[in-house]
Amino acid sequence: MARKSRRRRKKKEELKLKLTDYQFPGEKNGYWTAIGITLGLFIWAGVMAFVFRASLFGEKQWSGLGGIGWPIWATVVIVVFPWLAILAANILATRHSAADIKQVGRQAKVMPNNYPELHRVLADHVKLAGMKLPNMYLLQDEAPYIYTIPGGPGTIVVSTGLRDDLEEDDLSALIAHEIGHINSHHVRTTLAINYITNANPIFKVLLFPLLMIKLFAGGWMDLANFTADRFAVLLTGDAAGLNKALVKMAVLADKQADITPEELRTYLESSSDISTDAAQMERQFRIGTFISSQPNLGERIEEMREFIKSDEGKTAFEKMDEIRRQAGAAQPASG
Repeated sequence: MARKSRRRRKKKEELKLKLTDYQFPGEKNGYWTAIGITLGLFIWAGVMAFVFRASLFGEKQWSGLGGIGWPIWATVVIVVFPWLAILAANILATRHSAADIKQVGRQAKVMPNNYPELHRVLADHVKLAGMKLPNMYLLQDEAPYIYTIPGGPGTIVVSTGLRDDLEEDDLSALIAHEIGHINSHHVRTTLAINYITNANPIFKVLLFPLLMIKLFAGGWMDLANFTADRFAVLLTGDAAGLNKALVKMAVLADKQADITPEELRTYLESSSDISTDAAQMERQFRIGTFISSQPNLGERIEEMREFIKSDEGKTAFEKMDEIRRQAGAAQPASG
């Protein structure tokens, strides 16, 4: 019998966003420069300790520890110290959140049968991003915040204070931003740097490698936010919407802002000629001054405007449109 030839069907490669589609220029180099310099200094310290071990500590005191000897185990500890510091800072930074989540349990977890609106937003974003579904918890707290805890697929924590004071599209944009941090692998390092910035002096001494990473990282934290913002804009298709959400969150977090939701909405949606309207001019100046006073907020807004106009941005949006077509998702309104 004639042998039937079987044609191998090539599996169609799944189209998905890659980090190179949206990563802000210089962000990757900024991160590895900071980590590399820090690790290099600690490796140098380990080598110097090995070379001068006798004069520093004396051979008799440090030889024969468990049959390994000081130079080996001490050098290993010195080299891994920065990574241990990051891990310790993550644990310390999330201990209260972890306790709150453990206490409220499934009552606060965002699931299809529990906070279905939030779950739908999360699931839609993750589907377009081609990621595993992260956990999300809604904690009862008047303070407005949203952040991500590392581990597994990631855990996004949102307060009721933020949810209740934002419109659905605002919260959707901020959730997309957090997913951007998860997908870009920012969470552990940004969380550790944020923790050490506000830690008490004792922990700053104990975890001093983080101070070195923060010092050498320079503007990496800002660049990481730019990257996550780009990711969020690609998922939502609305740069103006993300900028609006960022300003709203900043207003909610600053009790001295003295800007009402109505004033902010008018400012963000204004398309009239304010040069002939004294009230509009005053409002524009006051809110504009507030935005410029917030760390990096004005730069983030301007970077979004530049991204959607750039060739890189146009290419990324075209790819995102194709991903939406393949997923059967609705095309977003341009913004």
